[in-house]
Amino acid sequence: MNEIIEKMIKANPRYQESLNQTIRKTLNYEPIQAFVMANKDQISEEMISKSLSKLNEFKLESEALNRGEQGQNPGFRPQLFINEGYIDVTYVPTQDYYEQQNNRRKASLLDNRMMSRDVRNASLADFDTENSPSRQILLEAVMNFIDVYFTNPKQAQGLFIVGPFGVGKTFLLGALANYLVSRNVAVTMIHYPTFASDIKASISNNTTHEILQRVKSVDVLMIDDIGAESNSVWLRDEVLSVILEYRMKESLATFFTSNGSISNLESHLTQSRESIEPLKAKRLMERINFLAKEYTLSGENRRQFSRN
Repeated sequence: MNEIIEKMIKANPRYQESLNQTIRKTLNYEPIQAFVMANKDQISEEMISKSLSKLNEFKLESEALNRGEQGQNPGFRPQLFINEGYIDVTYVPTQDYYEQQNNRRKASLLDNRMMSRDVRNASLADFDTENSPSRQILLEAVMNFIDVYFTNPKQAQGLFIVGPFGVGKTFLLGALANYLVSRNVAVTMIHYPTFASDIKASISNNTTHEILQRVKSVDVLMIDDIGAESNSVWLRDEVLSVILEYRMKESLATFFTSNGSISNLESHLTQSRESIEPLKAKRLMERINFLAKEYTLSGENRRQFSRN
């Protein structure tokens, strides 16, 4: 390296002047001076001389970050350390990197792709309970679920929320989902009529088993708009029954929303295009009643209100 520098100096006398300026700027860089002072008992002039390229790398990378640029290692910042007789540079994660990783981790915990944007962004603080006893009762039930869940998740019973269109059933579950994910709980929200179509389509590409495994075993499952699907024997017995049976046996928290009551849902599940089977519907309802307690949410259609 010294030979190369010497050749460059001879070829271009101005190079020595430029090099000296670079060295001066590097050694006068305040964070470098602070590091040298903090470690003066271990650092010699010879070490500094041998470490000029690393010190300059540290300076350039630090200045790039200070300008708001990414540098050569996006998400990491340079840090000096003493490495067997010279000063070296390592790269440590920035706060932004940790936040990005945390966001990625949270995203991996939550599957709510079937939900609308307002539900995906919902917060419990935004659930309005003013002048609405049913909303107050429901929010209290959700907060009680949270308390029980983080004490013993196997003892936490979900909710079966009944109410007309647009009153906020799904919004509340979306808010709860976001809160649970912030506490490292995996949540899947499915719009059941959409899920029913998707699971039928999965037969053609042989992914039905994989989808069922993922949905039935997630920490917390939220089934939105159950009873609005076109019921069939296969969907009831090979999909819904499999999911609920597993979740009941494993005591996994499960939530439902519906426009009709649990008794209405039993009538819906009794009848399909192929047959009428009240016994199979009753068996399913046993599982739903084990997994969730019924609550009614009344009020005006807030979707329409928000559009006016």
